[in-house]
Amino acid sequence: MVRLVTFVDVPSLSEQVATVRVVSTCDCGCASVGLRTEGPQVPATTVARLSDTGRDDYFAVSASGGDVSVVLHVLSGFVGELEIFAGEGVPVAAPHADTVINIWIG
Repeated sequence: MVRLVTFVDVPSLSEQVATVRVVSTCDCGCASVGLRTEGPQVPATTVARLSDTGRDDYFAVSASGGDVSVVLHVLSGFVGELEIFAGEGVPVAAPHADTVINIWIG
């Protein structure tokens, strides 16, 4: 997650990661988790700039790592979910940070 947030280069998002905690897990066998943070909210104008649709309430930072895809969902300016998957119902572990490549924001 830190690698994805570093790529975005938004200080308030980096501050959120410092206090992030897992509040839920996925039932399908993937390694996706729901997140909460005490960090400061990313301003709506920044969210809209980073969103590929111009939304001021959502953007995602995505990456691939081998057969695994990783998506950090930012909801209303706060980290909300780290999605880690390799296909519908495919059990997967979180990839090592060094294997996460092809990072993009949308």
